[in-house]
Amino acid sequence: MMHRSFLTSFALLFAQLLCAQAAEYLDSQTLARQLESLKAAHPGLIHLKQAAETQEKNPVWLVELGNGAEDERRRRPAMLVAAGIEGNDLAGTSSAVHWMRQLAEGYANAGAVKKLLDSTTIYILPRLSPDAAESFFASPKRESATNAKPVDDDHDGLIDEDGPEDLNGDGLIAWMRIEDPEGEYILDPDEPRLLMKADKSKGERGQWRYLLEGRDNDRDEAWNEDGLGGVNLNRNFPYNYQFFAAAGGLHQISENETWALADFVVDYPNIGIVFTFGAADNLIQTPKGEPGGKRPPTAIQERDLPFYRELGKAYRDAIGLKKELQGHSEPGTFSDWMYYHRGRLSLAAKPWSPALQVELAKAKTEKGSDKPRDSSAAPAKSEPKKEEKKETEKPASDLKPDAKAPADADKRNEEDRAFLKWIDTNAAELFVPWKAFEHPDFPGRKVEIGGFAPFARSNPPPKLLDEFAEKHAKFLTSLADKLPRVGFLRAEAKHLGESIYEIILKVENTGYLPTALAQGATTREVLPTRVVFDVDKNDLLAGVKSTALGPLEGSGGMVEVRCTLRAKGRSKLGVDIISSLGGTVRTTLQLPKTMP
Repeated sequence: MMHRSFLTSFALLFAQLLCAQAAEYLDSQTLARQLESLKAAHPGLIHLKQAAETQEKNPVWLVELGNGAEDERRRRPAMLVAAGIEGNDLAGTSSAVHWMRQLAEGYANAGAVKKLLDSTTIYILPRLSPDAAESFFASPKRESATNAKPVDDDHDGLIDEDGPEDLNGDGLIAWMRIEDPEGEYILDPDEPRLLMKADKSKGERGQWRYLLEGRDNDRDEAWNEDGLGGVNLNRNFPYNYQFFAAAGGLHQISENETWALADFVVDYPNIGIVFTFGAADNLIQTPKGEPGGKRPPTAIQERDLPFYRELGKAYRDAIGLKKELQGHSEPGTFSDWMYYHRGRLSLAAKPWSPALQVELAKAKTEKGSDKPRDSSAAPAKSEPKKEEKKETEKPASDLKPDAKAPADADKRNEEDRAFLKWIDTNAAELFVPWKAFEHPDFPGRKVEIGGFAPFARSNPPPKLLDEFAEKHAKFLTSLADKLPRVGFLRAEAKHLGESIYEIILKVENTGYLPTALAQGATTREVLPTRVVFDVDKNDLLAGVKSTALGPLEGSGGMVEVRCTLRAKGRSKLGVDIISSLGGTVRTTLQLPKTMP
């Protein structure tokens, strides 16, 4: 017994040591070890299985959190969190694992988390595209959002023959700017480290090409147009899928990874809320709405829009965002498919972005909570030499447009300029200073290698991971509590004489969401909530054995169900409420022997 106790304590300690590394991004092996250790530390709560295997033989993990037997967990309201669908999203994986750990460790405290996991099932897909994520840890580091499936991107009959290369040997696939009178770009007059597209309507003429670092290996006068991979899994789902689009795949759900995810959500119809970390975002800005019935639908149904509006406010509150930013979607995303085709509440957010970081930095400095940098600190490495000087941390005014700027001021590159100022002060490693390079493909021309480092605009510096993961964990826990939940407000049997009874039920939805969104009712992918009497249909005198209910509004929506039946020789009657998204609840009525 003592030996077993020691082993359990050791396993818990080992799990805690692994978890202490949360401030670093997780490669596939580290992710697997952390998931296995969490499962070992919480065997009755965390259930782990492999959902798919990738082209590179990496596992796609699926985690289930919930107390109780498997069939019991499948009857409960459920929420799915999906991360790493775009391969360059590593921060979403970190946030998902952080939340998973927080739930598992919080269960023992017998508070709100225990109540949640005793009544709700949480599914977490921490990384759908592990092949692409591995490029973060490779040498050279190369940002990729696609899986490793070989694809002839330039349709020349060859596969993956012209990808980017680390020409200067710094371990990064950065950018090249090539001075060229036929180029499309000019230097940003306000920040010469940045380029922007020339605007011919302003009389601007391009002077630079802007390419990923590498050579024209197949000599077709196109650079790095057919590198390793692949398919962006978050462009491979049926709604608004774009045939022949770059990185979209041969057809909808063409990949092992997307097939496994689609199979899973169809097999688990109890999933009522989906939260996706990825490029699409419908939380930092309230999405547009439209009346129901439009075919094909192109916006959230107006009857569903209030939920998106309120949950968007709650999300922005949780991450500390004081105003809406620009949100958007992409063709073929998982999150859109889950709403428009599957009828589920489907929320999506970037776990981090430059615009978000700049806005949060402004809010922080406006509160006066940022401390100035040490006056003796060296300038950021990414600053041009001509600006080498001692510098304090940027005040809020330096991270936003000049208040005196004219209304028609050029807004191009505004976000990148603000982000670059934040980088200079806080994370100089995210920008590679431009340096001249003699490129064999451009003899006699000025070529420089530098620019934003790989993953600089898609993932925060590791030192910020825990901060953003904690903010998302707070929101996700509150979101899981918004699922619909059906129950009996009243359950009564009246003896009418002989063995005849009138059954009176009041069914209510105590959850926040309705038992079916308007879009769920439109698609018919959410089965109606039913009341089922445990009685032979021949014993029903009025009413039916299984009564289908319309969608029950959240926050106390209710409906009354009555039936009259014969229950000869019985003293009890079982009644079930079966709701796809609101759970299954059973009650047993005592059948009185006397009339009231």
